[in-house]
Amino acid sequence: MSLTFYLDKGTSLDPEAPCLTLDGKSLSYGEVVDLSRAVAKALRRSGVRPGDKVGILSANDPTAFSCVFGIARSGAVWCPINPRNAAAENAELLDLFDCSALIFQPAFDELVAAIAPVLPKLTTLVRLGDGDDLAQAFRPWLDAARDDPSAEAAPPEDLVALVGTGGTTGRPKGVMLTDRNLEAMSAITLM
Repeated sequence: MSLTFYLDKGTSLDPEAPCLTLDGKSLSYGEVVDLSRAVAKALRRSGVRPGDKVGILSANDPTAFSCVFGIARSGAVWCPINPRNAAAENAELLDLFDCSALIFQPAFDELVAAIAPVLPKLTTLVRLGDGDDLAQAFRPWLDAARDDPSAEAAPPEDLVALVGTGGTTGRPKGVMLTDRNLEAMSAITLM
């Protein structure tokens, strides 16, 4: 099953039901599906292809997590980037993972400004808010791809997420997670 399977299943049962909620801000299943499809189209329009790596630098946030589903729908690989890491460590992980795109919250503008110049492979920067000199604004980025007719890409067979390790005994490494890994983790959590 793909990362989006449970999301789509929840939407089929009740698209108006709350899906992602934080501090009184809630997105319904239908809203998350729509947003994830828009993100997938925008990623493809930006040149992100199946198997490409896309980082998300964000605290807990329903919109940012909706982007994870959009990454999956595009067939790209989600790379969560820890906002608590030092700039050098995040730059190292983004480079190690060969990320070509980064979606980030405005709270991390300073961090992104410090790392972006040393990451030439990072060609797409999207700010979850208004744009600035460094990054595209989120909503216009989505709107520019609205009429993209392309269908969802099949996710790569093996890899859907690449997660950095803590690096406590050496340099951080990437842990490769498959749909089956995520499915098993979900099943264990539900049990």
